[in-house]
This record gives sequence, structure tokens and C-alpha cells, in this order.
Amino acid sequence: MIRDWLEGLRSRGISLGLETTKEALNSLKDPQLCAPAIHVAGSNGKGTACAIISAALILSGKKVGTFTSPHLARVEERIRIDGIPITPTELDATLRVIRDIDPGLTFFETTWIAACILFEEHDVDMMVVEVGLGGRLDATRTCKASACLVTSISLEHTDILGDSIREIALEKAAIASECPFLVMKEIEEGKEDIETLYDVQWVEIEVVDYRQEAAILAEKVLRAGGFEAAADRVPEATEVIRWPARMQRVKNGGREFLLDSAHNTSGMERFIETLAPIIKGREWSLLFGSSPQTKLDQFLQPILTLMEMNPPIDVVCTEARNGRYPALAADSFGFGRSINDVKDALASINGDFIVSCGSLYLQGEILIALGMDTDHDLSLL
Repeated sequence: MIRDWLEGLRSRGISLGLETTKEALNSLKDPQLCAPAIHVAGSNGKGTACAIISAALILSGKKVGTFTSPHLARVEERIRIDGIPITPTELDATLRVIRDIDPGLTFFETTWIAACILFEEHDVDMMVVEVGLGGRLDATRTCKASACLVTSISLEHTDILGDSIREIALEKAAIASECPFLVMKEIEEGKEDIETLYDVQWVEIEVVDYRQEAAILAEKVLRAGGFEAAADRVPEATEVIRWPARMQRVKNGGREFLLDSAHNTSGMERFIETLAPIIKGREWSLLFGSSPQTKLDQFLQPILTLMEMNPPIDVVCTEARNGRYPALAADSFGFGRSINDVKDALASINGDFIVSCGSLYLQGEILIALGMDTDHDLSLL
């Protein structure tokens, strides 16, 4: 089975470098060059920015291929044509082509190459490409970027990207090494280093919610790249997109869920700022889980503070099973009831308004359990 082969590639881990990807793409006649790309990196908000950019381009009349990662519910959603996930049949056929020339690709590199092949087959006008990890050594840097965006930057993957904002910013800004336009959210350190290397447009953003911030950055990078018609559609795109598990509110079985993929300290702080006024004065419950964290105490502090100020009626900690890394044990957080299985946790948790956060993979398993993983549910428009 071709999907067994794909899943088996996870054992190859993470590969930092472009050589293997370039070798594979070259043997496939470089499908990544079929259309210009808007390339997006960042610690938080890059997926939302990709969704808004894609929707704005589609609304302006472009045929758009979008590549994002990781996936929530199924691997096909990493690759979208005009906002709609590709079909399993399409992906299977493409994977067989890649398997025949495989020079030692990782799971991520394979999905990126599959996206390139399918974008060429669908004759897209534009690609919108989200970096997987970092930027400089990410497989997606093989795309033909016409404009680049770096969203907010925080200390993440410090073992790989560096242990300062400056180092991480340089790694992410490197996606613009062969691109004429770079738009970046203002940073506190490392600006001069980046300015010596790139012609960068800094964007200073006042305190807004995460979607508004992504919209501001999306509009800036579209204008920088000369996509004026799409830039004009950003307000509409921001209003109408479905971007699952990013402050997503859904109703199911008489209960309301608010699902968010906040998975690092800065993302959690931002999420809690947005969540606090929503739950003020109402009963709510928390369904929580997380992948491994470098500084777990710092990651948990915002949610602990919120629970102290606005106590939930129930708290259940659980474990997503399908993440890149094994989930932290449900009983390792020091709060709430521990129920390892996500479906069992959903069945057990009390309350009519349930907030879930801490892990993108957890939100994906919740959507699957709720039956909200159809093409319609996972499409951008």
C-alpha cells in the first residue's frame, strides 16, 4: 500500500537541507517552477496568513495551489487547489511517482514534492507555500518565490534554529535569499543583520487578534509582490475563510466547541488574551493536551492563570495519537482529570461550552471524532 510507504517515511525523521529535495525535483523535471510562489515563514500565524493570502488570490480570479503543514485530520489537506483538499486518488497516484525515484526523502519532503507535481498538473497560476521548519534549510525553499513573508517570531525549536530571536529571525528570513520582496513583522533584535542581507519591509502591528494580524501581513506581502487585486480582497478573505482549529467555533450534539492550535508559549499567551473576554461570565470546560515542550511551565502558565481567574466547570487532559512527536502523558500537567483517549475524553467532559487548546494534533482528532473532517469542513472557502 502506497500510504504504508508514506507513513514509513516518518522513521527518517527531519532532514535539514535542500539537496535531497532538489535531486528528486530535478528527476521529475522541476515541477516546483510551474508557477510563482508566495513563501511564508514564522513561529506563529504563518498558516493563517497562508489561508488568507490563498483566499484573497482565489477571490481575485487566480487559480491557487496552497501547501501547508502539518495536517489536522488527513494528509490531503496539506495540498489544496483553490482552497479544496486534493483527493486521495490524486495523492496516491502522485506518491507512486515519487516512490519510483525516491532518493531518501522524508515524509515532509515527499508531501512537498507531491504538492509541486499536483500544482503543475492543475496548472495553477500561483502557489502559496508555508515553511515546515525554520526557512533556510526547509525543503520548500526550492519554490520560485516572488514575494516572501515572515510572521511573528518567538523562541521555538531552539535546538535547531538557534537560541535567540536574532538567530531564529535570520533562519526564517533566509527564504528570501533568491526573492526580490521580503515583508516581516517588526522584531526586537536582529533587524540590522537582516537589513544588510535583504531589502526588507518591516510591519509594525498594534495589539490585535491573531487573524487581524495575519490579514495585515497578508495585505502587505500581496502588495509588495504586485498582487493589487488580491490585496484589495484581503478584508473579504479574512471574513469568509474557514481555517480549522484556529479560534474555530463549531456546534455539535448540542454543545459548542472552541478549538485552537496554540502549541507554543507565545501562541498560548496570544490565545489566552483572545479567549479571556469570550469566557468571562459564562460556564466553560477545558479539554487540553500537548506535544513535548522545551519549557513546559512557561507554556502552561497562561492557561493556569486563566483557570484561576475564570474557573472552568470541568478540565480533562488527554493525548493526541497522531502527532509528529508522542503526546505528553495526560497526567503530566498537574491539573484536571486524565483520560488518555481523545474520544473517551470528549464523551466524558462535562459542560456545553468546551475550549480545547495545546496541540494542533489534538484539534485534528477532535474534528475527526466530531465528524467534521469532510472536504467542505477542511476547505478554505
